[in-house]
Amino acid sequence: MSVEKEVTLNHQRRKVFIVVKDYFGKDIETIERIVNGRKVRVKWDWTNFKTTEGFPVDDNLINWVIGQERALKECFLCLDEWVHKLKHLEKSKWYERWSDPNKPKPHAKTAISPGPYLLLLGEPGTGKSLIGRALSEKLTQIYKEKGIKLFDVLCWKNPAIPSEPKISIHKSGEGKKILRREQMKELKRKFLTKVGFKALQTFLIFMGLFLISLGFYFLYQAWQTWSANPPFLGETLQEYYNYNFMDYLVNRFVGLVQLTFIPGGSLIFIGTFMWWFSRLGGLAALKGISGAQQSDIPKLIVDNSSGKAPFIDATGHRTAQLFGSIAWDPYQTGGLGTPEHQRVTAGDVHRACLGILYIDEIKNLSPDEAITLLTVLEEGQLPITLRGHWHGGDTAAMAVSTEPVPCITFLVGAGNFDSINQIHPALMDRIYGYGKVVRMNNDMPNTIENRRKYVQFIAQEIKRFNLIPFSREACEEIVEEGRRRSNKKDALTTRFRPLIAIIKTAATLAINEGCKVVERRHVIEAIENHCKTIQRQILEHQMSERGKFLEIRPEGAKLGQVYGLAVVTDPYSGEMTGSILCVRATMIKRSEISRNYPFKGYYKVTGIAKDNKFISDSVAKVRSVIMQKYGVDIAQDFLTHIDFAQAYGVDGPSAGVTMAIALCSLLEGRPIRQDVAVTGEINLGVGDSINITAVGGLYEKIKAAESWGFKKVVIPEKNFEHSIDVRDYKIKVVPAKTLDDYLRECLV
Repeated sequence: MSVEKEVTLNHQRRKVFIVVKDYFGKDIETIERIVNGRKVRVKWDWTNFKTTEGFPVDDNLINWVIGQERALKECFLCLDEWVHKLKHLEKSKWYERWSDPNKPKPHAKTAISPGPYLLLLGEPGTGKSLIGRALSEKLTQIYKEKGIKLFDVLCWKNPAIPSEPKISIHKSGEGKKILRREQMKELKRKFLTKVGFKALQTFLIFMGLFLISLGFYFLYQAWQTWSANPPFLGETLQEYYNYNFMDYLVNRFVGLVQLTFIPGGSLIFIGTFMWWFSRLGGLAALKGISGAQQSDIPKLIVDNSSGKAPFIDATGHRTAQLFGSIAWDPYQTGGLGTPEHQRVTAGDVHRACLGILYIDEIKNLSPDEAITLLTVLEEGQLPITLRGHWHGGDTAAMAVSTEPVPCITFLVGAGNFDSINQIHPALMDRIYGYGKVVRMNNDMPNTIENRRKYVQFIAQEIKRFNLIPFSREACEEIVEEGRRRSNKKDALTTRFRPLIAIIKTAATLAINEGCKVVERRHVIEAIENHCKTIQRQILEHQMSERGKFLEIRPEGAKLGQVYGLAVVTDPYSGEMTGSILCVRATMIKRSEISRNYPFKGYYKVTGIAKDNKFISDSVAKVRSVIMQKYGVDIAQDFLTHIDFAQAYGVDGPSAGVTMAIALCSLLEGRPIRQDVAVTGEINLGVGDSINITAVGGLYEKIKAAESWGFKKVVIPEKNFEHSIDVRDYKIKVVPAKTLDDYLRECLV
């Protein structure tokens, strides 16, 4: 129940419907949640609560999923199957063969069975990625309860064949310990090497200085000998050299250079060069890929030390990111670059081992990627080798492939409904065979329980974005917007992402005004002025800028001209917007044409999609309907032309009733009210009645007619009963079941 009230928004009066207190029920509910790691209980008075302040928000993401109970049930079944598989693997101790890098690895499929997998299909914003993250969180809890262990993965140097690095796995957290232990060994070795290097360097320099000093000492001794002038070969020393000291010194120096100066200088040069080279880091410290050095230390390629089940979002990732790759090093060919095992990079499938591998828009995987993913899913292991298009492995330095690396992943794929025919057939077959394909709900029943879940949703987004509380009336307006977006009278949409934008915008408007609580008027302003889809913005632009050029005049009455309602759907976001089509018809009897011109009757429709089945069927049905109602053949007895003015490529079954009304107007000679717009699929009648059946996109169509200023919209009766709440529109909405009902509302 609700009561009508007028509010002022942007200086305009607007009618809103204030919902009475039993909108969320009349009871006091005890809500149990895990908040900040503690279990709390909050009594919530659904009858009298004023704001969302104090509403408990659960830490577990699985409780954030709203309106997807059936999908969650299927997901939990897959989780149970997954846990059963891991418990069996735990008993078989499959990891023991991988614990030692020097042990041979088991053959594929000997211990690891494929599955389960999950494919979520639904419209954007229905919570597919949220379910993926929630399942990862749930897995962490299950692993702790069941004692299932996660693993780290190390990549080791292979001394025998460097191009085939070895692999070992260890309990989560052990990888870093082993890495630190190996680093300490390496540091000790480097320290001893550095000390010995320094000692040798110092020894060489001191020996060189000693030999040079010894040479100078011998020269000094020569000077003393000259000064003493001892006998030499029967003469005094000075007489022998004709009293020329330089001749004597040169003679002595030539003998000393070979023994002292040359060896000493060489030793000093070598020691100095060693000092300079060590300052640069030396060959042993040359940097390679990501700063790696020439080292035998293993590389930690998968780290699960956090203890949480991995959740890897691989959406949009290409081959190298998905399946791992070998980094390219330009120094590798010369032997100066990074060792092979240090250039190994794990892929998403390896990092997601024993966790969730989430791939949204899975249809975008290339055929090669889909086939490689099949290997991962069926064998549970995949070597890391060169992948990608930049480097084709055309050098020996790039021809590196590791031992098999475990990649036992729980695949959660996602996509829109069109993904079914675009996913690789072999991959789709594996998902059908070993997993489940789950349809996401676009809406849920408009019940008290689900309206309460909307309040929970609002509270969750308030916590996530640190917003101010929403008043009860603001929550009611969000719920009503969810009902309107569902295109059903008794349903609420589960496409929550567009509603998040409304919540954030409304909160920002309230904060800018200095309000402590978001009110209904803030939500209304956000919906009407700030959170319009691009399609809605284009429609308003057409009305403001192109309206003067479009032949849309909702006034008066005209013969053979009627306005139809269409809907345009964005292929990427799924968003829809309404559109107005002006349909004109002309009919001339063959008997009225001069006999000098042998005209034959014809029936043409222009401005429509020529190759589409829906509009073609409608065109054919209109001819039969007119034959049934008036007993004339518009294609043989008349020259008939129907034109969708200023439109091109119109498609859909809802164009049928507009064409039929235009022709009826001409045949009966009664003009059509131009302030009335229509939509509906026409069908062949049984007996005297010609039924008009339901079509889609009613909310957007009626809003478009409302924006252009039409006074009335005629829609199929089934749509009115199922989808329409007249409170949502300022325009008059009239249900009609048959073509005669439409004619009564449209013809003057």
